Amino acid sequence: MKKKPETIDCVAVKQRAQRPLAKALAGMSPAEQVELLHRLAAQTQLWHSLATAQPPKAGRARGKRRSTG
Repeated sequence: MKKKPETIDCVAVKQRAQRPLAKALAGMSPAEQVELLHRLAAQTQLWHSLATAQPPKAGRARGKRRSTG
């Protein structure tokens, strides 16, 4: 007998994850919210990777370009 695949309620997971952040942002001005979000993002590996990434070299197109005419 096949085992039924596990299902995940993605919306519920997202809401649970964001609830503490929403509480932290409540009552803050937009500028304070941006400052907090920047501070939190700066602590993540993704933010560090993006901040230290090198831009692609000019003149090195990927794939073939289609003509527009």
